[in-house]
Amino acid sequence: MDKSPEFAEQYSRAERIRIALLGTTAGGLLVAFEKLWLSPWLREFSTSAQCRTVFGVSGTTVLWQGLFVGLPFLAGLVVAFAFGRRGFKILRDGQVPPLREKSLRLIRVRRGSGAKIIGYLHLVAFVPFLALGLWGYAQAEGLSRQAQHKAVDCSANNSFKPKPLHSST
Repeated sequence: MDKSPEFAEQYSRAERIRIALLGTTAGGLLVAFEKLWLSPWLREFSTSAQCRTVFGVSGTTVLWQGLFVGLPFLAGLVVAFAFGRRGFKILRDGQVPPLREKSLRLIRVRRGSGAKIIGYLHLVAFVPFLALGLWGYAQAEGLSRQAQHKAVDCSANNSFKPKPLHSST
């Protein structure tokens, strides 16, 4: 019986370059989307949230729930899909990395109980995000109640334009 370690198949140099270029492009597009659209929209919405409603819900409630509950749950959903699929494959094949999965560097194949533990950890990787979202729900409720008790002038004369980040004085 051969006791030499078994290693996972590696990506070729051309495949690694392609993966790096795709990742860099996708990351750049995501940063551009955030800088050009999401941040200005969120800044504008947050300055006038007290005077808005979204589907009949107070704007401040939407803002706090979105930040403290929506973001952790959304991140947990992404992690569940990404790591959950791989976790099922690891448990199905009984090895890490799963069959037919290439690696970027030299990785020894693990089998047995160590592989099972890694598979189960992949399956429950979303749980901290779920816990953070549940904790955030209580925080968002408290912040929403505090914001509702503050007096805000929402008259037509008061235009809610975002204030500049840096003052000239």
